[in-house]
Amino acid sequence: MDLPECGRVHVISSALSLDKQSVRITGRLTQHDCINRRAFLSDPLTRVSVCVDTTLTEPLGGVVGSQFQVIGRLEQEDRSPVIRARILRCVDGLDLLMYDRVLKAQLQHLRSRGTHLI
Repeated sequence: MDLPECGRVHVISSALSLDKQSVRITGRLTQHDCINRRAFLSDPLTRVSVCVDTTLTEPLGGVVGSQFQVIGRLEQEDRSPVIRARILRCVDGLDLLMYDRVLKAQLQHLRSRGTHLI
């Protein structure tokens, strides 16, 4: 059985150009349509948003305005990027500036060792 790739950490704006790759994105929930199983996450700094297919993760345990992290496969659907969510979790209270700092430090450490996990 083939397991899906681990989600590489991206900000929403950089992930939009990727296709058929596993990504991990953190953003603010701006819309949720449980009937069509769609949600939209946006980056609070850049205001860029991405559509998330929540078919595998419903019911969504959060409200509009909550902060979420999604791991899934990014695909193009009608020329628009959609993340097919495998994991969608509420991360309210996560300090995004500190999270970004930690990710950069981890990436720097992994590069110094010749490892590229993120």
